[in-house]
Order: sequence, then structure tokens, then C-alpha cells
Amino acid sequence: MSRDGKLRFDLRVAHRAGLGEMATALACAHRDHEIFEDGPLPGLSKAEVVITVKRMLHEGGTDFLEGWADHLTAAETESMWDWATEQIRSAFPELEPSTEGRK
Repeated sequence: MSRDGKLRFDLRVAHRAGLGEMATALACAHRDHEIFEDGPLPGLSKAEVVITVKRMLHEGGTDFLEGWADHLTAAETESMWDWATEQIRSAFPELEPSTEGRK
């Protein structure tokens, strides 16, 4: 029973997310951190990355992630994006495009 008195159930949805979607979710979660005032964000463990990305997708889905940097300057956005992509690459190196076989 929901708080409003209606009978409801939880429905879990799987999201297929690559490096870009995961980095966007991570950056969105930390968008209020003032990089140039508070200093750089710390490195995150793989578990912390997964928990944060899941939380962000659960809170609003992928549409929620649009506009995550609207209130940031270009330098803040770039710095936050670089941090987020580095966290994802570190936690999920398999998401990096393979250079094997390329000339």
C-alpha cells in the first residue's frame, strides 16, 4: 500500500549504459560540488560508481540527466566531465574502445 492509500508495487527497470551515460549520471550527481572552491573530487571505488549511477538513474531516468551542467561555467563543466569519465574508465576499463586490430 502506498502512502496515498493506493495499491502499488515496485517495478525495476534495467538500463543499458555505456561510458557516456554513466559519466553523465556521475557528473550529474556531483554537479553542486564547487571544483574550484572545494577542490577536486576524490577518486571513487567501483562500488561507489555503481551505487551513484544506479541512484541517479533510479531518481529520474536518463531524461533527468539532460542539462546537468546548465548552471556551470564551461571550465567547471569540462573539469567535472573529465573527472567523471576518469572515474568510469577506472572502474570499467572494458568500456574503453579496443585499439586491437586497428591500423
